[in-house]
Amino acid sequence: MTNPDLDPDVYPPIDPGEHAPDDVGELLPDTPDELPEAPVEPMPDDGEPGGVPEPA
Repeated sequence: MTNPDLDPDVYPPIDPGEHAPDDVGELLPDTPDELPEAPVEPMPDDGEPGGVPEPA
């Protein structure tokens, strides 16, 4: 499917035959080599403030 509202100068068509670079840094130059630790997810409510209620 295509979106006719997209400007081809801003969003050029993708060529599936084009070689993808092996180094993702070429595609995302501002991405750090190591990602930070994921935040701790809240556990189901155990009476602590900020807890998540048990699913229904």
